Amino acid sequence: MSRRLTARHLRAAAMVVLAAALASGGLALASADGHARQARSPRPTAAATAPPRRAADRRIPHETLAGLNPLRHRAANGTAEGSGRVAELDDGRRAVLTIEPGLQTFVEHTLDSYEVPYAALVAIDPRNGRVLAYVSHSSANPNAGDLVLDATPPAASVFKVITGAALVDAGKSADTRICYGGGASRLRAIDLDDVPGRDSQCATLGEAMGGSINAVFAKLADRTLQPATLERYAAAFGFGHALPFDVPTQASPAEVPTERLEFARTAAGFWHMHMSPLHAALIASTIANDGEMPRAMLVDRVLDARGGVVARSTPEVFRRVISVDTAHQVNEMMRNTVEHGTARRTFHDPAGVPFLPGIRIAGKTGTLSGENPYRGYTWWVGFAPADRPTIAVAALVVNTPMWRIKASFVAREALRYQLVQGPHERAEAQRRAARAAAAAAARPTTAAAAAARPTTAAAPAMAVAAPTSAH
Repeated sequence: MSRRLTARHLRAAAMVVLAAALASGGLALASADGHARQARSPRPTAAATAPPRRAADRRIPHETLAGLNPLRHRAANGTAEGSGRVAELDDGRRAVLTIEPGLQTFVEHTLDSYEVPYAALVAIDPRNGRVLAYVSHSSANPNAGDLVLDATPPAASVFKVITGAALVDAGKSADTRICYGGGASRLRAIDLDDVPGRDSQCATLGEAMGGSINAVFAKLADRTLQPATLERYAAAFGFGHALPFDVPTQASPAEVPTERLEFARTAAGFWHMHMSPLHAALIASTIANDGEMPRAMLVDRVLDARGGVVARSTPEVFRRVISVDTAHQVNEMMRNTVEHGTARRTFHDPAGVPFLPGIRIAGKTGTLSGENPYRGYTWWVGFAPADRPTIAVAALVVNTPMWRIKASFVAREALRYQLVQGPHERAEAQRRAARAAAAAAARPTTAAAAAARPTTAAAPAMAVAAPTSAH
């Protein structure tokens, strides 16, 4: 027993060292045959070819953000604070946040109305890392703390995104086809082998991503990847080390077993990997952002007591994780989740009509349960619009034996508000403001009306009284 624990600790320590090397930019991902893949972008830009900037070089120092609590903020006062949300800092300073008030309030109300035991949602603009919503909720324990940064929940099948990227780099494609006969809710050793009389179902890797088919991922990982390869991809995607943010974060625990069955289970999303909702949102942002992980930022700028700008955030790329080509292939596979797979019923009504018409969505679900006490974990991680993403979402809902809602529902509602309802509300508000401004401009001011009004002495006799009707 002690030897098993020692080996496990050594593997965990190796993950930390590997993650630290990746964080410093000292390693590049390689495919299973050891040859590094080159990014192939059909849309090369100056930013893509320029040397990467280190996120640590231009971030607001933590000491400047002393006193920041991401869960405590108020409405801005409309002056130097703008119109968003503001958090109070130490020494009278204020942090103007990147949060969009409408989306934040909408998600908070949704979780409150369903009395969800434990939940968190993070929305990020994948193009620049700006946090659009940061919601931590618990109806079961009001003192649960910041669940957005809690890195203890199992990653579950969301980890298939990382495995999928590794498989693509190892030469597999969305069309790679595997037949299987088990593994729906658990994986056994026999599920890794081909059994002609039993393997009556077949699916491609793309279909397996959408349907979260465990046996397909387990078989492909068993036959294609080495534990060290999956460790590199996990570390590159942020597992095993604390990701940079405006407040300290927890490292997402990670372990890649070397034993055959446990390795295959890990690749398919059965335990061994854990992550915070913030980390999950950054994984989604990485795929949405053509393989580059942005540095998440919650603070737009810091003001002193007089309203002067003390510091201002600048969008940063934390690091390139995978190639543009690999990100595009994983993006395409993740679209199957919403269009044909595990989240189709959530994103379409019974007649098959999408709740977000005309908007393609890429996502990945994850479901896993724990006992003593029972906790039902559900994830939805993804982004939209899938072809030009402007929002990446990670939603986590943890139910007790009496289930309320799933994470896919919360994510759908957040995306629907941000991409459909919110723009409509803002457009209507602008129209009302324009009408009010036009009406105000049409009314003469008091001084102008007084100047234009004739005096009594100069008024002609017929102007003393106006007729009450026209003839």
